[in-house]
Amino acid sequence: MKIITPILVFYFLVLFPAINLAFTGNLFIYEFWPILYFAFILVLAIALKRISPKQLGFSNIGKNLAVGLLLGLLPVISVPILDSLLIKTGLAQSELFTGAELRVTTEIGFNQSLSGYIFAALVMTFIDQVFVIGLIVNQLLKKQQTGQAIIGGGLLYSLLHFKPSLGNLFLGMISTGLLRSTGSIVAPILVHTGFSIAEVLIIFHYPRLTSLLVFFV
Repeated sequence: MKIITPILVFYFLVLFPAINLAFTGNLFIYEFWPILYFAFILVLAIALKRISPKQLGFSNIGKNLAVGLLLGLLPVISVPILDSLLIKTGLAQSELFTGAELRVTTEIGFNQSLSGYIFAALVMTFIDQVFVIGLIVNQLLKKQQTGQAIIGGGLLYSLLHFKPSLGNLFLGMISTGLLRSTGSIVAPILVHTGFSIAEVLIIFHYPRLTSLLVFFV
């Protein structure tokens, strides 16, 4: 689509340098400007009828709801299971995990409150997936073969978040793969929500897992 190029050019070449030069002192704008931009572009594109909900992946919703819920539950239930395994195997007593329950979340890079993370898991995840996967990745890579699209989706997802971590790479690849296999954005949204809820559980209830999963952050 022709609208993708100006959207990305403005995002990378105008907004990104402007925010980093002029708004570093405003923590709200500095931290949330990408998601605000994503939401604005989606509302504008739909209002001007430059793209339809169906083109964004909102099709076969009922059919893919169960798939998304099932896959989204996997990371959530994996958190207590993984923590239990660490305790039962005795690894929880190793030096790597010592004092994990005493860590302050802000000291290890988690600066939001519990309500902030819940909002991110339920609302920001939705906007993020619809914009990045439904609009950008889906439109840019629609002519690519599935394997190439999945790898490209992971790279694009990391690039658009300015965070080339393994977590973002895998999340982008999983989301792209699900969109390709189901033909719907529903499953990627619910799976991303599941990972976000799992992150909340780790930060506030299973802090020792931050040591184990630090490379994916």
